[in-house]
Amino acid sequence: MAETTEMTTGIRLGGLVLGSDDPERHSAWYRAAFAPSAEPGTVLMVGGGRLVFDRRDDLEQSTREPGRILINFYVDDIEAVVAHLKALGITQWIRPVEDFGPGLIATVEDPVGNYVQIVELAGAAPVGRSGRR
Repeated sequence: MAETTEMTTGIRLGGLVLGSDDPERHSAWYRAAFAPSAEPGTVLMVGGGRLVFDRRDDLEQSTREPGRILINFYVDDIEAVVAHLKALGITQWIRPVEDFGPGLIATVEDPVGNYVQIVELAGAAPVGRSGRR
C-alpha cells in the first residue's frame, strides 16, 4: 500500500460494537460502570462515543483473548471511578491503579472478559485534588 502525505478528513470513529450472547446484560454492566444515568438499551453513548452491544450466536460466553482489544475510558478522577466500580461489586481487576508514564491506569474485566482500561492522563486531575504525580 502506498503511503500518502495527504491529510485524511471526514473520517471519525463512530463507535465500538461489542458482540455478546447477552447484550442486555453486557450493556447494563457498562451503563452501571460508566454511564449510570443513561437509559437502558443496547446502544450506550459515553463521552461522545457510542458503544453498541450486539447479540451474536457465533461467540463463546467468554473471550479467549481478552487483551486483543483494550477498551479505554479517559477520566478526570481515576480514584473516584475505581471506587464507584468497587462499590458496584466489580472484582475482576487485572491491574490496580498504577503510574504508567503519562498518567494513571487501572484495568478491569467486563462480563465477557474484555479488558477495560480506566485512564487518567497527567494534568487532568480536578483543581484542588492532591494527585500522585
